[in-house]
Amino acid sequence: MTARILVFANVAPAVANEFELAYLQVTARMKGTPGLLGDELLRGPDGSGRYLLLSEWESEEQFLAWETAPGHREITSPMTPYWSGSFERRIYNIAARLEHGAAAS
Repeated sequence: MTARILVFANVAPAVANEFELAYLQVTARMKGTPGLLGDELLRGPDGSGRYLLLSEWESEEQFLAWETAPGHREITSPMTPYWSGSFERRIYNIAARLEHGAAAS
């Protein structure tokens, strides 16, 4: 079952640009990771440094295997200096999906 991983994070606004560049480094390193379908970095609209990292995986199990694998911390290390305080991670399995553009029958 397809899973979405949401990571809510805070970054000091003064280093937001550096954090976004670090995110791009991490995603480049993750290309070809088994089970990873996509990844997005969403910035809050108010300039407060609030971010949502959203990734989609073929399954929750594949995400957890990647997260616990040796090398996970090394791959994601470019972003860690920019975390400001704690972050929260949530896993959701897709229960239903509307396919946009599909013809109604």
